[in-house]
Amino acid sequence: MIRNSFSILLGLFLVFIAFGCKSEVNSPENFNTDAMELYKFETVESDLALLKDYGMPVIDGAGVFSIGWNEIFRPFDDDPQIKGMAFAVSFSDTNTDWLFFPKRSLNMGTINIEYSGNQIQMHKMFHRKRGVAYSLFNRPFGGSDVLLQYLPSTDYTFIISGSDDFSPAVVTLTSPASLIDITNHEFGDIIDPTQDLTINWDGGNTNGKIALRVMAHFPPPEKFKGPRDKNMPPIPGPKPRNAIVVMLEDNPGSYTFSPDQIQALISELNAEKIVVEVSQFDLGSFEHDEKTLQTAMKNGTSVILNIQ
Repeated sequence: MIRNSFSILLGLFLVFIAFGCKSEVNSPENFNTDAMELYKFETVESDLALLKDYGMPVIDGAGVFSIGWNEIFRPFDDDPQIKGMAFAVSFSDTNTDWLFFPKRSLNMGTINIEYSGNQIQMHKMFHRKRGVAYSLFNRPFGGSDVLLQYLPSTDYTFIISGSDDFSPAVVTLTSPASLIDITNHEFGDIIDPTQDLTINWDGGNTNGKIALRVMAHFPPPEKFKGPRDKNMPPIPGPKPRNAIVVMLEDNPGSYTFSPDQIQALISELNAEKIVVEVSQFDLGSFEHDEKTLQTAMKNGTSVILNIQ
């Protein structure tokens, strides 16, 4: 179910935010089993969970190439900078025990992303069971000195050098003409939970599917050190198990949540804030090495609102 996968995503997210991992990319000959490297890899896994929820056949596919803007940053950091992320995986025929890495992922050599005269090399990550994955992050959720700049209606191209397991390839995705932007609420606005909550937004593709999610929110701790014991209390932050999730078949630019929905959401956890997210995914596919790989061009935005 979509709600369960969103729980996985945000559960991973809260743990990853707590760890400011700083390890560098390792090599296939010297696997790094450090927990921080594991968390880096699971950043990609959480993104695969979202793509599955939005209709991508991740489990049955041969791999994913994904680019997106602003989907996992702003709820925790009111930063107006547009931030772009990317990841890539290609699955082999070797099964694993991991939900969103059902098959071991392949070494594709070096991957660069090129757009409008720019070139960024993706970080190459290794895991004993999962295999090889590529990400723009050098640590989880935003840990990168260089992120993809957003340019409207622009081609973003993965240049894949190839390896013995994956032949050289070029994969191009085109950015939307504009990004999703919530227009009738700003960070910190106060809302009345006894009234309808209407969310208006601009941007995105006219016919693309829209996903809305509302969650109870608690500020993350200022500092967190060391690995968490399983018996420790949960880290503060959004509570995905209590999320309201709505999928729309097109892009109407507006949606209204009822007072009953909002009150039920906040009362269970006695929350004083909520996070509202609006996202759009443009999904596609291409053939390579006689296999079908998936593509995703994503964008979204979010806002934290105070409860009256």
